[in-house]
Amino acid sequence: MTAKIWILLIMVGLLCLVLLAYSCFSKDSNDKSLKRLQAGEQLKWPAEGQAAIGSIKAGVLALSSGNEKLQPIASITKVITALAIMEKQPFRPGQKGSTYHITSNDIERNNVYKSDGGSALPLFTGMKLTQAEAMQRMLMASDNIMADVLVERIFGSMDMYVSYSNEMLKRMGLTQTVVADASGFNPETVSTASELIEIGIAALRNPVIAKIVAQQQAAIPEAGIIKNTNQMLGINGTIGIKTGTTDKAGSCLLFAARYTTSAGKKDTIIGVIMGDKNHERLYADSRALLLSAKNNYGGVDVQPNKNIAISPGKRRGLSPKQ
Repeated sequence: MTAKIWILLIMVGLLCLVLLAYSCFSKDSNDKSLKRLQAGEQLKWPAEGQAAIGSIKAGVLALSSGNEKLQPIASITKVITALAIMEKQPFRPGQKGSTYHITSNDIERNNVYKSDGGSALPLFTGMKLTQAEAMQRMLMASDNIMADVLVERIFGSMDMYVSYSNEMLKRMGLTQTVVADASGFNPETVSTASELIEIGIAALRNPVIAKIVAQQQAAIPEAGIIKNTNQMLGINGTIGIKTGTTDKAGSCLLFAARYTTSAGKKDTIIGVIMGDKNHERLYADSRALLLSAKNNYGGVDVQPNKNIAISPGKRRGLSPKQ
């Protein structure tokens, strides 16, 4: 054979070796990813609805179902609202941001939320709220009107906010989540469990949002003491982040908890349950899912907590919409 033919054969052989090595590498990577998701079979998933577990460092770790469905997310929407607000008009921890005055139009719309069973706190015409205080009411007490007030003052109108937030989600790579309002009262605001994990991770990386959702209660001038609607807060390391309940969405909870591996490495677990049929059971299911996640991924000092349990004597049904 001529030298040119030998060179050609050698080049073809080298190309085959490269392709073979790439194929093995890809297969190995896919196998590891598959094993990672299969580990989720050991988790204690809720009997109803859909759920997911992840961590700030690793992203989504496991899903309750491989066939995710778009579902209304109720007031978990307010986490998206907070992300958009902090992108459009940010402020730092310890700062208060802009100040807003409540109008008679705000009062009227708040009364509509009340009449429809939505979460609403007292308001009066002329009340002054800083951006930080309004976000506390929105994220801690799940105050629907505060979500509307903030986006209308900051973005100019609800339509402009909806457009902005959906574009933001696309930039984040979240193609399934669709925002139709700021409060989540509109059932056309939908997402999946895996994308809510990513939204929770983004929110906890913002120091202002992370600080607010970790608060048990807060004193708001001209409004008094408000309490966090998240009953998981403070239990088994839970540090947030948001409840959500409507008739269409069912009972939902996006939660986060500090986590230490047996090797001493620290992380934050993010979990979500969507569409649980009973608000009391939601917390029992969330607690069980968190504990199993900590055990499954090597957590330490994980002890059952009896503070959250379903009381047989209590009425089973949805709580006020949060």
